[in-house]
Amino acid sequence: MRILVIDEDNERSRVLAEALQAAGYDIVASISKDDDVRREVARFQPDMVIVDLESPYRDFVEDLIRIHEENPRPIAMFVSRDDPAVVARAIETGVSVYVAEGLDGGLVRSVLQIAVKQYREFARLNDELEKARSALRERKLLERAKGLLMTNKGLSEDEAYRLLRKMAMDQNKRIADIAENILSLADLLK
Repeated sequence: MRILVIDEDNERSRVLAEALQAAGYDIVASISKDDDVRREVARFQPDMVIVDLESPYRDFVEDLIRIHEENPRPIAMFVSRDDPAVVARAIETGVSVYVAEGLDGGLVRSVLQIAVKQYREFARLNDELEKARSALRERKLLERAKGLLMTNKGLSEDEAYRLLRKMAMDQNKRIADIAENILSLADLLK
């Protein structure tokens, strides 16, 4: 696993690097919190980002939001001082694991495994949610197109559905695409 480390303390960075290398991880870069974090994530394309800070500040957490939106990946945060507001905001932004007791080399491997699992579960749930939303959008299109055919052609609901299905098969398209085309055409003819 390729890891980008964001750190503000050379000693902690050394401890972290040793723990990561001992666990078999590849550190692609170690950067400062003052570097352009978003640019560096885009440049190195790590599999995971590890943040090790004394106390994260709001602007940095906002950068993490943009990283999560632009280049989603697991993010693990190790901090020395706990701030409940920052913890809540960090978790909202997509940080997979937030460890507020500082850095302990012995915990690194298990924390990273948890972060990856949390991230994968979050990504899976987001995919399921998007599929459900897409299916609902398609269902609404289909229902509207059936309603239009029923009204304008005097068809029953089953007949309207069969007509849409036949058109989709004849044109080798998805039924939702046919429904969308019918609705677009109807809007043009109004």
